[in-house]
Order: sequence, then C-alpha cells, then structure tokens
Amino acid sequence: MDIAGLYEYIDRITPQAQALWKHLAEIESPSYCKEGIDRIVAHLDTYAGALGMTTRKYEYEKAGSGLAAETEAGKLPAVALMAHMDTVHKLGSFPGGLFRIEGDAVHGPGVYDCKGGIAVAFLAAQALQRAGYQKRQIRILLIGDEEVAHSFSNGKSVELYEREIPGCCCAFNCESGLLNGDVYVERKGGGIAEIAVRGVEAHAGNAPQQGASAIAEAARKIEKIEALSDWESGKLYNCGLISGGTGANVIPADCRFQVGLRFVANRDYDEEMENLRTICASNRDARVSAEVSVKGLFRAMEKTPKTPELLRIYQEACRDMGLRIPRGLRANGCSDASFVAMQGVPVLCGVGVRGEFNHTLKEYALLSSLPEQAKIICTAILNLPDDF
Repeated sequence: MDIAGLYEYIDRITPQAQALWKHLAEIESPSYCKEGIDRIVAHLDTYAGALGMTTRKYEYEKAGSGLAAETEAGKLPAVALMAHMDTVHKLGSFPGGLFRIEGDAVHGPGVYDCKGGIAVAFLAAQALQRAGYQKRQIRILLIGDEEVAHSFSNGKSVELYEREIPGCCCAFNCESGLLNGDVYVERKGGGIAEIAVRGVEAHAGNAPQQGASAIAEAARKIEKIEALSDWESGKLYNCGLISGGTGANVIPADCRFQVGLRFVANRDYDEEMENLRTICASNRDARVSAEVSVKGLFRAMEKTPKTPELLRIYQEACRDMGLRIPRGLRANGCSDASFVAMQGVPVLCGVGVRGEFNHTLKEYALLSSLPEQAKIICTAILNLPDDF
C-alpha cells in the first residue's frame, strides 16, 4: 500500500475531520445530558453511513446512547478504535465559545476529552477505506457515560465492549493524548462506592436518648475507611461526598456518603470492597445498620501478553514518520480501555488528539495533532502482523 498516498489523502480530508470535530463540540454533551449525547449519536450514525459503515446503537433509559460503526469484515480479526461522547462541563459553563481556534490550539468543552478523539477515529477509518485496506475490519466504539463511570446506565453501557470487542485483535483508545506523544499501557482502576447508614430519628432536645444517629456512625466509619489508604501501594479510599439528616434539632435517621476508590490491580479492588463491607457490618449502636453498593466502576487496565508488541508497533509507526518515540506509561486516572484489557485484548490508551487541562475550563487540544494521530494509527494498523 502506498503510505505516502495515504498520508496525502489524510491531509486532504483533514478539513472535513475538523468540521466534524467542530460540530461535535458545538453539541454540548455533559454526561447528564442524554439529549445532547443522543444528538451526537444521531449525527455520527448518519456520518458513518455516508462513509459506507454499518452501525448499531445501544440505548439506555437515563444515559446517552452508545454507537458501534464498522467497515466491511476482513479475513483477519478486527481492530477497534474507541472514544466517548460525554463531557464533564455543565451546559453553558465553558468561556469563550464551544469551539475556538487560536493558533494551533482548539478550545472548548470536550474538544480534548474526548471529541477530538472521535474525529481521529473516523479520519483514520475513512483514510484506510479510501486506501483500499480490507485485511481487517475497523470497528469504532463510542459510549455515552464514560465520565461518570457508567453510573447513569447502572453499568449497562459497558455491554457495548462486551459484545463488540470479542473478535478484535487489538484496540486503540482515542482518549486525550499527552503533549509529548507518550501513551498508556496501564491504568489504575477506580470505583464509586456508596454507603447508606440507617439510624433512628428522635427529637434532639426532648428525647435524644431515643435516637441513634446515622451521621455519627457515618463519621466513625469515614475515619476508619480513610485510614485504609496506602499511597505507596496505590490504594486510595476518598470519602468525597456526604449527605444526611433533616435539621440540627433532629437525631438523624439517614446518612449517605460516597467513597472514591483507586487501585493498581483488579485483585486490589476485591480487597477494598471487602474492607468496606467489614466496616459496614460493625456498628457502635445495634439499632444502626449500614450497607455498601457500587455506583460506578472502572477496572484496572492491566497489560496483556501482547501489549508490549502493540506498543512496539505503535512506536515503529512514530519512528517511520520521523516523530519522537513514545513511552508506554501507567496512568493514575481511569478509562474504558480497562474493559478491553479485561477481555485479554491488547489496547493502547491516549492516542487521540494531544493537549492539556482536560476536566478544566483551560482545556485545549492541538489542531495539528488530529491528522498526525490518524496517520500514526493507520500506520500501526497496516504494520500489524497477520498473526497478531
């Protein structure tokens, strides 16, 4: 295949990909805005169809829909390109407009995390199709509640990966990329556990002894839970959200608090949850009870046997293009790449547009990184051995 011709074609259709990027950014889609995410799905469904791709939608009651789009099946296992459509910024909260270009910097809510990654995925797929690549199917997988750990769909949205990743030889997660081009081969896992404490309500002035404070018990549990954090091993328990009670003159019957969990290996998550259950089972007052439930979860992204080889192929693609050789890093943050790695499929994460400051009002991405990342991904796919 003429690689120079492929690169020339990517350069030629980059304005089209930039227009897609702009259109996606101008549809605000915070995780809680199902309408906005579904509008993006409708647009990308049409966009993919115009490229000759077949699509499948995954719909949920309270979460934005998911979308799978694929080229024609090849003789060898498929390659997945992943991204997410939801953002963290509230509607109307981003200053200076939804898609603003200043030099080589693109500013706007989600332009970096992760709508630029969606544009990279479609640009790469379109270029490979135009070049006549038919050896492997290109499967684009997009999800709508990644930023909230799939909590709006009650974890159901990860079925997209459970159904679409089997049959793939590898995946590239077009998540926000680092400025220097390094990529992630491992990520910590993270979860949100909610603990509901139930006590006995009573008048705080007239009959305080008749009550059993849910808030006081929650406070004792929070102190015990946070003491379990072990920074050196990467285990974190962060009690970051709490609510309860009805007034200062009432012994509170209810209290809820959420614990943010972080862990390096998936076996650590099981240990962390068992610790929470043990703490919930022990209450100072027998009239008080506590239960723990999971509100969101990212398993850890662990290396597979083929992860080092996939990284090498990606590095060689960068070398062939005269670019800096990227390192394979471990990230403290979570991503949907974990659901791919858990199925034993090698995945590289952070291969979308490069930039900085995601999840903040300073978020931006490099305009020039859109075609460059598409070229790297295309080159890596073309260089995959048949037996990969």
